[in-house]
Amino acid sequence: MSAEEFITYRLNKAEEVYAAAVLLYNAGQWNSAVNRLYYACFYAASALLLKRGIGAKTHAGVISKFSESVVRTHEMSADEYKVYSKLLNWRTKGDYSDMFDFCKEDLDDVMEPTRVFLDGLKKLIAES
Repeated sequence: MSAEEFITYRLNKAEEVYAAAVLLYNAGQWNSAVNRLYYACFYAASALLLKRGIGAKTHAGVISKFSESVVRTHEMSADEYKVYSKLLNWRTKGDYSDMFDFCKEDLDDVMEPTRVFLDGLKKLIAES
């Protein structure tokens, strides 16, 4: 698979899991929706890094390299980036903490910012 094919694959995967997050949100499956929102951001961020020839091997590496190469260079505002950082923490909490559940209000705060984040990354990839 070429780099361009992999970038396209990752962007398609980001859209697929975002659509799954919407379905889970509508079904009231808050923790699972958070997980899917996080992965939508992760797939899109990793696609942009790949497009720019920046390697990262872990989830923490992707978010660190993304922050370093996109947020610190002001290609994306810190406010737009916050949703990705928040979702990384929330996904960990939702997936690994016992007796913890997110609620509708939590998801209401991240659904649209995640969409904005994904659309911003698609634009940056197209411009790269």
